[in-house]
Amino acid sequence: MTISELRIRSNNFVSDLYLHVSDVIDHNQKLVQLNKAQLKQSKTSKGSPLINSFTGSTSYSAKWAAIKGYSKPDLYDTGEFYKTMDILYNFPNDYFMTADVAYLGNLVDMYSVDIFGIENHNKAFAITTPMLSQKYKSLVL
Repeated sequence: MTISELRIRSNNFVSDLYLHVSDVIDHNQKLVQLNKAQLKQSKTSKGSPLINSFTGSTSYSAKWAAIKGYSKPDLYDTGEFYKTMDILYNFPNDYFMTADVAYLGNLVDMYSVDIFGIENHNKAFAITTPMLSQKYKSLVL
């Protein structure tokens, strides 16, 4: 391959970068796992505790804590919410996470939209950067 061909391939990769980033991010379960891990620690995407907006509390009621076996909310009840969580790239430079459950609006009302997202961007980059690098190598080099 000549330098000119390499430049053309590289330019083509860069011009379609949003497609390549989308391929790396869309439905990436490793990224979704980062979000789930935060929730299991009762944390939002901002790193703050999950706070029930109706009660103002970071803990379950004593009765619900006795049922759950722990006092901090993790938004895991039947597992349906966690099973349906997904991530999609939102051009030009962001992503959004969602879940496909009927009660999603209730969770967002109760705990805020910050239940979705990844607090530690370095962990996310550690997942996506090698994938994007491999994509570059396979398409350009």
